Amino acid sequence: MLFEELSIGNHFGNSIADFALKIVGALLILLVGMWLVRMIVKLVKKGKGFQKLAPEVQTFVASAVKVLGYVLVILMAVTTVGVPTASIIAVLGSCGLAIGLALQGSLANLAGGIMLLIFRPFRVGDYITDGANEGTVKAITLFYTTIATADNLQVTLPNAALSNTAIKNLNANETRRLDIDVTLSPAADKEQVCKLLLDCAKANELVLEDPAPEALVTVTDGGLPAFKLRTWFKSGDYWAVYFALNNAVQSALKENDIPLAHAQVDVHTDQ
Repeated sequence: MLFEELSIGNHFGNSIADFALKIVGALLILLVGMWLVRMIVKLVKKGKGFQKLAPEVQTFVASAVKVLGYVLVILMAVTTVGVPTASIIAVLGSCGLAIGLALQGSLANLAGGIMLLIFRPFRVGDYITDGANEGTVKAITLFYTTIATADNLQVTLPNAALSNTAIKNLNANETRRLDIDVTLSPAADKEQVCKLLLDCAKANELVLEDPAPEALVTVTDGGLPAFKLRTWFKSGDYWAVYFALNNAVQSALKENDIPLAHAQVDVHTDQ
């Protein structure tokens, strides 16, 4: 009887020791595996093929490698503890619907990120707006796109929303057009005003000579003369031209005693 009790005790002790060793092995796999994943991600980033990819694709690939690596490491650790792989697959399969419903937003963001990388409506460094947010694209990851606003705030946008809405990419084309609409009194000298507007445009070195600036005369619904100064410039010079031309036009009209009734700025992208 005593021998049987000792045998049971030894068996129980051995089982605990084996399980403890498995736990230690699983923890080692997690620690070493996650370290290896980080090293692999660094090696991937240093690869020549990786360096040739577009910045937004680089971010996406690095995120995908990291996520897949961590998933594999976790599966190896769980298997080491003694959980059969078939059981893990069965559990995941039975919980697939619940997981899919719980993560449908994340899965939609993942699909949106893939669509953004395939069709590339914008890239890292582009200035974009979706109607509610606008800024310079800093990163496109698996699930989210990060932009920096004009006042240097960071905004994180879900890829699902970006892939299903109208995106205005203000850097898609090399040049952009700026229209300054000025409404004056009927007594304004049309030739004088057109000359002043063109002089303002030609004095700005950021304004392109080709296409050449234009000063056009139209009429408002109220019958007042309206003048349009149309200029072209490099897309990256938008803000510099925007403020410089607005100030120059208002100063020129004031210096020549031409009353400014109304001024409005509209921006168009060269197609």
